[in-house]
Amino acid sequence: MFEEILGLFPESRERRLRRIERFAMFDVFFYRSNLWHHGMRVALIIQELTPLLHDHLPACDTTKARILALVHDDAEMITGDVQLGHKMHMSAEELQKVHDAEAAAIEVLSKEYPQSIAGYPYRALLVHALERDCLEAELLTYADKLDAYCESLHEVLAGNISALRAVFTYVRILGTFEQDHPNLAPLFSNKTALTDIGLRRHPLRVDRDLYAHLNTPHTEESITQETDFMAYNAWRALVLKYMGHEGLVILTKQKEFLRSPV
Repeated sequence: MFEEILGLFPESRERRLRRIERFAMFDVFFYRSNLWHHGMRVALIIQELTPLLHDHLPACDTTKARILALVHDDAEMITGDVQLGHKMHMSAEELQKVHDAEAAAIEVLSKEYPQSIAGYPYRALLVHALERDCLEAELLTYADKLDAYCESLHEVLAGNISALRAVFTYVRILGTFEQDHPNLAPLFSNKTALTDIGLRRHPLRVDRDLYAHLNTPHTEESITQETDFMAYNAWRALVLKYMGHEGLVILTKQKEFLRSPV
């Protein structure tokens, strides 16, 4: 998936992105992924939203948005990953330092990698990703946060309750996204699994059997069972459909474990 675009870069870029792990503020993250996987998943979310975008947001350049998704964290190959949870506790001065470091990294990378990616200037793409100053970058922000929400929920549903902190954060952000980003409002006029983080069912009584397979490590069988979380179901299906065996490994290979209580 996206081989034509990714093939424009040297293999060293993939290796660098794979080395940078996500959710650094959590000492244990069962299915901790990396920036390479994250970029692919964000691009897949945008790809899945493309028919809706054509219908409701025709001004959005979906090709540009997908490429933005694939390169949006490139600066972190130099700066390292600065997680949202850390940024939320930073002062304005500290946030400016992070911004300036990423801007400097963009200048370095724009000399190291191809000047143009499928007709789009690479440096300009990285600046858009940093400044979030165009419609496609706003869409990227949504897909980026949706991926993080689903990744966090994947942890919680496997029993890593500490990831609830991240889930709460992203639910709050996504819950007001339409109001905070009015340029994207037409996209949310059509509620689908990827534009509505609500529950699949709204019962008057919750049946525990719907959750019986959860709170244990994910398996090849369990990740095909529907949950009440619509966006998560759709996200999981995208990973399995388009990322093949590696997608299965991302979702089921537990890398880290909780320590036994003393």
